[in-house]
Amino acid sequence: AAARASAGQSYRPLFLGINAVYLVMKLGFSPTADYTIWSYLGMCFLLGLNWLCYTSILDSASTSTTASTSSKDLPGGAWLDVVALVWLVQAVTTFWTSSTYYLLLVLPPLGAYKIYRTFQSPGGTYSQNENNSGEQDVSEEVQQRRQKRSDRRRQKRS
Repeated sequence: AAARASAGQSYRPLFLGINAVYLVMKLGFSPTADYTIWSYLGMCFLLGLNWLCYTSILDSASTSTTASTSSKDLPGGAWLDVVALVWLVQAVTTFWTSSTYYLLLVLPPLGAYKIYRTFQSPGGTYSQNENNSGEQDVSEEVQQRRQKRSDRRRQKRS
């Protein structure tokens, strides 16, 4: 809960500021303003994606095992990539052309790739733990069996 609150304090002003500037620029000062139903649907879709990214980043912060103070990783994972793409689309649709919404077509293949990687690797993408040595946490029983095997190998060699 503390990690979620901390991430909320960090990300909330950023999300609110960027979306407030986007709405003001898009509705008031945009040189590419076309004020059609598609324009409004696009704005709502981008704002919805922002909300989804924000809540997912907060959820990631609260469930992340890397939320310790020793880690330099940002909470959010792939959602930070998605929000960066959404902010790029917001900026370009505001100042240049509305056809930039097509950049969002990158999201379904990206999601499919993430799902593929989750099921493709043994143990999923979360099989890595916080150890820098790359060893996974194992129970005492497993460690004892490994030690016995190691001792038997040493006895055979000598």
